[in-house]
Amino acid sequence: MPKFEYKAVDMTGRNIEGVFEAINKDTVAKMLKQRGFYHTYIGEIVEKKDLTEVGFLSKIPTKDIYIFCRQFGTVLKAGVSMLKALEIIGLQAENKMLKKVLIQVREEVQKGNSLSDSMRLFENKFPPMLINMVEAGEVSGTLDDSLETMAVHYEKEYKLGKKVKGAMIYPIVIMLVAIAAVIFLMVGVVPMFVNMFASSGAELPLPTKILLGISNFLTGNWLVIIVVIVLSGIAIRLFAASENGRFTIHRMILDLPIIGRLQNKINTARFSRTMGSLMMTGIDITQAINITGKVITNTVVQKKLKDVETQLIQGVSLYQSINSIEIFPPMLENMILLGEESGTLDEMMQKTADFYEEEVDRGVESMTALIEPAIIIFLGGIVAFIVLSILLPMFGMMDLIA
Repeated sequence: MPKFEYKAVDMTGRNIEGVFEAINKDTVAKMLKQRGFYHTYIGEIVEKKDLTEVGFLSKIPTKDIYIFCRQFGTVLKAGVSMLKALEIIGLQAENKMLKKVLIQVREEVQKGNSLSDSMRLFENKFPPMLINMVEAGEVSGTLDDSLETMAVHYEKEYKLGKKVKGAMIYPIVIMLVAIAAVIFLMVGVVPMFVNMFASSGAELPLPTKILLGISNFLTGNWLVIIVVIVLSGIAIRLFAASENGRFTIHRMILDLPIIGRLQNKINTARFSRTMGSLMMTGIDITQAINITGKVITNTVVQKKLKDVETQLIQGVSLYQSINSIEIFPPMLENMILLGEESGTLDEMMQKTADFYEEEVDRGVESMTALIEPAIIIFLGGIVAFIVLSILLPMFGMMDLIA
């Protein structure tokens, strides 16, 4: 819905300015008249497209979300009004998108809307879990506690993601540098020896013939190779963007020997932390499963959680529902059973999340410890093959000269 900037004069002659969201200018004029104002200007606000609203940049990063929750909860606990708190947090927010959204959220709250309803207007920016937790906090009168809970949740979520990404950066950098070095040897160094080998008249060893064949192919078809790589990348991206393609890729990741086990632990930690955080504020378990399904990024797990939600609506217990989908480790199922029997399901989920987050830490370290030497050995073998393929005919030429 478009927004209109207006200037008006009240009954005392005081100038008033503001922004109002409406269908057209007439609606704004009618609103001002009902309030006893005489408008002097009404103009539609044409918002410029911001790069931060495009693609993945439209999402507010998890780090900024948890900082926002932490600051907002602290300010509210200090007794500051919600409008003033939103103004303070908005002014000091470093993220431009968050700053812009908070200004608009404050305007909605100022109009009389609840905080959760105001945030729901920007549900493509705020995580659905946060919006639901804010709503639960408003209903129960514990908004500051809900924000503190969310601050802890998103801080752990951020640290978990940072550890996984950070562990993968080093092996990827090694791989890229090594591949670049190999390509340089094949394209820049090996051709220098081609004429030397050709003029010697000696019979070239099989490794040298293979190396020269690969080098000639790379130097003679480099443009075709680049085009094939680019087109393959586009095809894979389009496939991954489709519903079936994304599901297939996520299924393959879960089936991988080492990475699959790590991904399963990440999903379990995220599921447990989200469910525990939601239930701590009294959110219905069926709704908690629905929200958690949106937090989990793996589409295979999302589909399974939809089945769990259906079973819960039919009256099946959470333990039986989770047990039937066969996607999470047995420990999580047992902790859910204990939680349901003892009435401490939220606590059990938090403890399970703590355990699997530690498991993820250990899994990341183990995977890194395995990947790094494997990459070094593999690429070292390729370099050794190149060097050997060059040296063998040189030794043969030296024998001819002798």
